[in-house]
Amino acid sequence: MLNKTLLHHDRTYIVGVSGGCDSMALLDCLRKEGFHCIVAHVNYNLRNDTEIDYQVVHDYCQKYGIKFAYKEVEHHEGKGNFQSQAREVRYLFYKDLLRQYKADAVVLGHHHDDVLENIYMSLNRGSQSHFIGIKEVSQVMGMKIIRPFLSCHKKDLRRYCEEEGIVFHDDYTNFGVDFERDRVRNTILNTYSEEEKEALYQRAQDINCKQKEKEEAIQGYLDLYHKQGKIDFHLVEDHLMDTFLYALLEECIPSTMIGRSLIEEIKKQIKSEKPNIQMNLPIHFLFIKEYNNITIQLHSAVEEYSYQINQGETFECEYFSIKSEGSLNSGIPVKEEDFPLTIRNMKPGDRIVTAGGTKKVSRLFIDAKIPKNQRRIWPVVLNCKGEVLLVPEIAKRKGYLSINPYFFVIK
Repeated sequence: MLNKTLLHHDRTYIVGVSGGCDSMALLDCLRKEGFHCIVAHVNYNLRNDTEIDYQVVHDYCQKYGIKFAYKEVEHHEGKGNFQSQAREVRYLFYKDLLRQYKADAVVLGHHHDDVLENIYMSLNRGSQSHFIGIKEVSQVMGMKIIRPFLSCHKKDLRRYCEEEGIVFHDDYTNFGVDFERDRVRNTILNTYSEEEKEALYQRAQDINCKQKEKEEAIQGYLDLYHKQGKIDFHLVEDHLMDTFLYALLEECIPSTMIGRSLIEEIKKQIKSEKPNIQMNLPIHFLFIKEYNNITIQLHSAVEEYSYQINQGETFECEYFSIKSEGSLNSGIPVKEEDFPLTIRNMKPGDRIVTAGGTKKVSRLFIDAKIPKNQRRIWPVVLNCKGEVLLVPEIAKRKGYLSINPYFFVIK
């Protein structure tokens, strides 16, 4: 029942367990096979009986000495798409636990019925620019996700729990029609015969075979992107752009959060005449266009920084380091009367007196085509009088143009 070939006994796994028969069967199988697990349980307070879910999972872990990690979320009625918000909370929780326990992957209890639901919803949305269904192994937000139950049906997992005496608790909202997936499950797929379900699955497989050719065609683009951390969008052939963008997004956010409208909006931003664009994505990610290059990064607020440097002092931080050697454009011959120096990020109104006249530092960044997200953290060196002496790699103050500098600020 469990695809053990996806797992290794010398690894640690974060296991998402809700308390339903799917995830409880998964946890029991993993335990019996001797895999090292950390159980992750999230309570969204969506129902009035979620305490039972918690108790079921907690009691099982306590009984067998399994480490149990719990997160409680306050549910707010009517504020956005609950399922998307819940998924975001869940995956961020998994990511924190992966880091905390140095785990190898997240293991989830999705099964064949989930695959069929996913296929139906994807085809209904007209999604044919990417893999349709659910993969046994995938990457989301830099996490490896393993689903070893995809060949099993829910009825088999339920029967397993009943026969093995595994306590579980049904989420009664799964039997409703409030959410799209529940409507598909309870009003459409439950009317399908086994032959119709197989035909639906086969249709997705046929699409995936054709899609595999496109995925192989974009592999070179992905390799270049991973090597550089960005890619010139002109390199990607038009007929492969949808597949390429989907692949980039799928590395950061769950596939269920990647819709046709999101792909189209990104393509619109790429075609925009604006050279610099930042677009918010789900789960705190940003799509960034900087001239011809595009990238996806985790959104992080950059705080202002300012460090005072005394003569002869060495220093290093996440934004820059002080060295005694480096490229000519990153160094100056600092005078004794200049100390103490201040090195900080740019502030509005910063100006530097160069051999070509006084210039705004902000204008220098634009002329040098420095991407916006880098401008915010680029170091600016000032003397004790507050005069800008150096913007590394971009400009030096008049009188500091020696070919033998000895004070280097390396980004």
